Amino acid sequence: MPVKSKASATPKATTPKKRRTRKTTPAAKVTVTTFKGGKVVKKETTLKRPSTRNLITLERLWKDISTRWAIHRYEIQELQRDLDKAVELVKPYHAQAVETVKQWQV
Repeated sequence: MPVKSKASATPKATTPKKRRTRKTTPAAKVTVTTFKGGKVVKKETTLKRPSTRNLITLERLWKDISTRWAIHRYEIQELQRDLDKAVELVKPYHAQAVETVKQWQV
């Protein structure tokens, strides 16, 4: 019966592979539980008011909106150019298809 030799066994890593864990922010919720006679009567979860420290100023908000609008306009312009190129690419094939259909009708 064949026996596995110890030399061919793969060596095990001495330290386990570390994996990055992503920490999520806890949900801003509060749960209130009402008891009566030692039993749970009602559980109510409500949202906590978010912190106002992270708000941006109106000036920064306006600048962000205008920048996003400029990006949007640029992307629409490029989309229009791509669509124009597609139409120009398809035009000869469309004309040929129309001529072929006209010949079939005769």
